[in-house]
Amino acid sequence: MVSVTTIHQQFYKNALIPPITLEHVELSLLTPKSVADLITSLSGKRLGVTASYGKKCVLVALAFSSESRVLLITMNNTSKPTKFQESILRDVLLHNTSLEKHGFFMERLAAALFLDFGFRVRGAFDLVSGRDSRGSISAYKTVLERARPQDAVDGRAVKLVFTEQASSVLPRNTKFALRAWACYVAVQGVPDKPDPIDTLAKDTKARST
Repeated sequence: MVSVTTIHQQFYKNALIPPITLEHVELSLLTPKSVADLITSLSGKRLGVTASYGKKCVLVALAFSSESRVLLITMNNTSKPTKFQESILRDVLLHNTSLEKHGFFMERLAAALFLDFGFRVRGAFDLVSGRDSRGSISAYKTVLERARPQDAVDGRAVKLVFTEQASSVLPRNTKFALRAWACYVAVQGVPDKPDPIDTLAKDTKARST
C-alpha cells in the first residue's frame, strides 16, 4: 500500500505554514524515490523522526519528516520486504551520518529498531533535555514554543497529537505524522548536540561475556 495525502500542522495558532505532504508506504513497497523525495524537501541535515509501537511494545511504524514532507513507513506489513528495500531504509536513512535524526525518546527507538528488526541507527539525538519532564505534554509544548517563539502554541492541539487515545478529529496516521513534523520543527535552530546515539559503533573496551 502506498498513499499520498496532504495534512496541515495543528500546533501553531494563525501561523502561515504551508501544507505538509504525507506519503504512507509499507516497508515491502519502499522505493529509492520515496526516500529521495523526502531528502530533497529537507532544508539542512536534520530530520524529525518518531516511532509507533503496537502489542508488547513492538515497533510497527516509523515516520521521518522535513518541514514540507513526511514519509511514514509501516513496518509490520503482511508482505516481507526484500533485502533491497531493507537496505534503502538502513543505508539511506538509518546509517546515513550526513542526516541527523531527532526525536523524543530516541534511545527507545534505537533499541526497538535493533531488538525488533535487527536495524541499527547512527546520528540520532533526543529532543528533550534533562531539565524537562520527559513524556509530559508540557515538555512537548515547551520544545515547540522554543522553536517558534513568535507563534502561540495551541496546548489542546499538542495534547491531541501526543496522547495515545483514539480521536475522531485526527486520523491515527495524521497524528503520527504530525509528531514527526513536530520533531523536525522543534530542533531547527537548536545548537548542535555532542554524543549522538550510534548503535553501529563498537566500544573498544567492551568484551563479550
